[in-house]
Amino acid sequence: MKRVLALLCAFIVTLVVMPPTQAHASASTSTIKLAWTYVALADPKASHWNSVDDALVGTGVEPPGVFRSFFRMDISPMHGKKLFNATFQGYLNSGACDPTIELWLTGPIGPETTWLNQPAWKQNLGTGTVADGFDSCFFNWRISDLVRQAVAAGERHLTFGLRAASEVGPRNLRTFETDQVDHPYWGRLRTPVLRFQYNTVPEVPTDPAINLNDSCGAEPRPATTFVSTATPTLGAEVANADQKHGDRMSARFEWADSSGTVLGSATSYPDWEGRHCTEIPEGLLVDGQTYRWRVRAEDHYQEPETLEMLSDSSDWTAWQEFTVDVTPPTLPVIASETYPENATGGLIGTPGVFSFSPGESTDVVSYRYRLVSGGPSSGQVTADAGGRASVTLTPTVAFRNTLHVRAVDRAGNVGPERAYPFTPRRNPAPLVASAVYPENAAGGGAGMPGEFAFSPNGAQDVVAYGYSLDSGETLRIPADTPTVTVTPDTAGPHTLSVWSIDARGYLSSARTYAFMVN
Repeated sequence: MKRVLALLCAFIVTLVVMPPTQAHASASTSTIKLAWTYVALADPKASHWNSVDDALVGTGVEPPGVFRSFFRMDISPMHGKKLFNATFQGYLNSGACDPTIELWLTGPIGPETTWLNQPAWKQNLGTGTVADGFDSCFFNWRISDLVRQAVAAGERHLTFGLRAASEVGPRNLRTFETDQVDHPYWGRLRTPVLRFQYNTVPEVPTDPAINLNDSCGAEPRPATTFVSTATPTLGAEVANADQKHGDRMSARFEWADSSGTVLGSATSYPDWEGRHCTEIPEGLLVDGQTYRWRVRAEDHYQEPETLEMLSDSSDWTAWQEFTVDVTPPTLPVIASETYPENATGGLIGTPGVFSFSPGESTDVVSYRYRLVSGGPSSGQVTADAGGRASVTLTPTVAFRNTLHVRAVDRAGNVGPERAYPFTPRRNPAPLVASAVYPENAAGGGAGMPGEFAFSPNGAQDVVAYGYSLDSGETLRIPADTPTVTVTPDTAGPHTLSVWSIDARGYLSSARTYAFMVN
């Protein structure tokens, strides 16, 4: 009981003294028996394999004779762990609560185990200790070294034997619980158990990647090993098998020059599992130079029954290489045969190819573009190995358009914007002719019909004509019957406005045909 109170006090002191975000107690777990049996000298051929009885140990009168008990215990949860303490614990149902019971490492047991066919008694692990209090008696044996050796040898379970330190003389039979106890103070207990205190050594971090800003999220990340900042954020995913026990993690980052000379390191703040990051400070990296970095995981926990802070580390990741490139590309060169710069070019609605080239830059990988006035249209196009690309755009207005283009380099740097102005042309105004009402002359008379004939005047793809008399109702006729009859109502000057319409629906310039009615 004194030991229990001492450990409780140490634990309370630990909680008060330890910074809650820096270190936590080591992880703990327990395993129960896989199988058990006991043997009796008075009935030397009897098997009690996985009996529902209590485990009998020592010498007795009722029942009479000498008894020994065996338990196969699971140690598999300790594989891959750093074991601090392992304790075999049994709960005494009846008998003297004093440390005169020995725990032995034995050979395997099975249904054939009897007094005459006992497993080998390999190693005496001592009489252990007892904790007596609150109407309970616990027997405890520290077996840390034994479990470490067994785990290192690949063992998945161990078999233990309980026997009295002296099986002659005074009769002192003990009965140990083999299933569970519903105790008024301790609650429901499974027994016997193997109790472990351990730490799980962190695994190597995964998904090491560079973020281009100070965010610690998964994005944005560079698509290549070239980064557009001299203060990149390094990040990786850290897993923590002991998180449920309060164990927190850090990620230690290390960066070096291209030859492997370490230039600096930093550790992320202790936190739960997930993505951990650090930013390389300003002034350490130089534009145009290549560097490498790596990361390992480190956990933070408290040595059992002490105030000592400990940390275990994973192996390092492989070196990750990157090159600093903070120099943006220069102005791109833009050309188009259909729509020359600062000139009137192709017919409105005609698709035109615009070619981009990198100018003085040598690492352009794409171009961002936007067309204003004639769209809008915007997008990004990937460049070829020589930094060249092209897009096809269709202007929709017949006045000045401006194409804006920026080059983007391999590190994601965006260069200055180049403006490329051009003007699409319209189809020419159609020709108009009338025998009754000649242009700019007098003819016909009020109420007299007159035919007007329209022709394309070199316009392309004409499918129809539109016209109106004196800004009145707008009418339309197909191009294959380009003659209309107009009847002026009054004498004096009149105006017929005519335009062609091409196959894409664009209008030509308008022809103003003036005539005088007698």
